[in-house]
Amino acid sequence: MSGASDHDIQTVHGDIIAKQKEPKEGYQIMPLFMLAFVSTMVFVVAVYFIHNRAGLDEGLGLATTIQHKGYNPDKHAVEEGPVIVDPIAMGRRLYNNCAACHQPTGMGLPGAFPPLVGTDWVTGDEERLVKILLHGLQGPIEVNGNTYNGAMPAFGSSGAFNWSDEQISYVLTYIRQEWGNAAGPIVPEQVAEVRAATTDRTTPYTVSEL
Repeated sequence: MSGASDHDIQTVHGDIIAKQKEPKEGYQIMPLFMLAFVSTMVFVVAVYFIHNRAGLDEGLGLATTIQHKGYNPDKHAVEEGPVIVDPIAMGRRLYNNCAACHQPTGMGLPGAFPPLVGTDWVTGDEERLVKILLHGLQGPIEVNGNTYNGAMPAFGSSGAFNWSDEQISYVLTYIRQEWGNAAGPIVPEQVAEVRAATTDRTTPYTVSEL
């Protein structure tokens, strides 16, 4: 049996190619069984993530905790400790409201605003110092042998600043321990006690009243 010639082979291939359909551009519709399978998988995955997602931070929508099975918030939650505040650091920031008169060095301005350095008015009677900051001071005052006659504004509820007990305690603790001063701190409870005892005060103190 003689082999087929090249002409015969090309003729057979030509007939096969002629019977094939030309490819068409465009999209073919996905078979229904495949569409149903993909839809089912998407639904299953969505349900899984809904039931196993991490806890979201309320109001922000941010993931904060992952609660595994058996998680008990009363048993496993981490207790939040008290916020620790550095009264000296806070007082230093608040003192920016005082520096224009008493100066960043605490040395004051001659004839107007007294120094806060090395004076019993700052390092001495704590109640007197709290009263001055709460309600202010007016009239002449003698400090370290010099007379000053500037007006000290009220920083308490009767003044424009409306500082809290904590804020007043911070700034007083700062000036009592800055620039070489070595007095003890003043705590918010002390300020609250003086504030309650002088709640009817509406005018600044004078030296004679203190």
